[in-house]
Amino acid sequence: MTNIINHARHGRVSRGPFRLLFAIIAAMSMLVPGAAYADVGFDAASYQGCYNAQAAVQDGARFSFIKITQGNYYRNPYRDCQFKASRNAGLRLGAYGFADTAVSPQADAALFNSEADRMGLIGAGVIPVLDWEPQQPGNVAWAKTWLDIVAAHWGTKPLIYMSANTIRLADWTPVSSADYGLWVAGYPRGYSGDTLRNPGSVPYSVSPWKFAAAWQYSSSGAVAGVGSAVDVDWFYGDAGTWAKYANAPVSTIVKPAVKKPTSTVKPVHTATTPTGNANALATAVIQGLYGNNPQRQKLLGKRYSEVMAIVNRRLSGGTRSASGYYVVRSGDYLSKIWPNNWRTIASLNGLHSPYTIYVGQRLRTTGTTRISYSARRYTVRAGDTLSSIAGRLGVSAGSIRGYRSGNPNLIYPGETLTY
Repeated sequence: MTNIINHARHGRVSRGPFRLLFAIIAAMSMLVPGAAYADVGFDAASYQGCYNAQAAVQDGARFSFIKITQGNYYRNPYRDCQFKASRNAGLRLGAYGFADTAVSPQADAALFNSEADRMGLIGAGVIPVLDWEPQQPGNVAWAKTWLDIVAAHWGTKPLIYMSANTIRLADWTPVSSADYGLWVAGYPRGYSGDTLRNPGSVPYSVSPWKFAAAWQYSSSGAVAGVGSAVDVDWFYGDAGTWAKYANAPVSTIVKPAVKKPTSTVKPVHTATTPTGNANALATAVIQGLYGNNPQRQKLLGKRYSEVMAIVNRRLSGGTRSASGYYVVRSGDYLSKIWPNNWRTIASLNGLHSPYTIYVGQRLRTTGTTRISYSARRYTVRAGDTLSSIAGRLGVSAGSIRGYRSGNPNLIYPGETLTY
């Protein structure tokens, strides 16, 4: 594991008074061989809604990276309640903006900075992050411009998040040499269920960075109070390290005092089996309202097999997912999955610039009917239903496409639909 000094220096605007502190920490670390400076947490977007951060802390979480913006047009509708809950629970905080290279880095960074100002994030122990998952993965100049603008506004160096595969698509030396730290994503266990745990050292090359500040080791982690398919992360540092990345006093970093219990599963007492519509129950399960097993099985009772068959069919993209469809996974983008014919796939699915796709979305991979690139877009708002959107747009609900769940009754704020 890389020592705390390097992690603390990487990703912050240098300030002279910290040099002595680094020397003291270095001396202490030599006296305590094997001391662990690392913590586990999760990252969230609109999909998690207003989560129960206190339950996440009880489950062992120590930090949360929260999406606040995307491009120059989208704000996570749950950003305020997510930050409030996380602060109240004592989680360390990071804020990320999802890059959209269809707009200028100046416009993208401007919205991110304005939201950070409104929310009081700057100087409050929050680490800024650029989420790099665009259709132009090698556009290093765009990313560097965004990072420079945000660094100047926040007074600290942001991290940049990207998959281990994306690092290899370009020369990221201009970013790494400018002291912007790396948060890397890679899932050695694939997409099987995972937990908040110590995943160890990053098993991928992160060159030209000397190390990763954080590692998103799974996109299917179960986090109490948040969900059963959550991005989970390992941060190589403690509260003091976090404060240095945020270039803020360590007093702004609240450390939860609650220790993780030996078991996170509490007995569930239910005297009745739910009698609702199976599809509605499946939607509630996907939203995390029935928790994880064995709690979920106890709550669903005799309906468990029936409801879970629907859940599994939806999450796998249905029986046709293995033939004619592809289910989007975390870290995917069109040119990564189909490097030679991604425009054909975009056309089949009515996608156009900025060609945004979502985890869990079903994409057609075969067919002769192609949808024009001029297809119109609509971004789902909180409270929307497919029928209300159709009425607002004056189109039939059947003409609207792109909902990532594959179920017209389950759409998410922030996802882009075409019609």
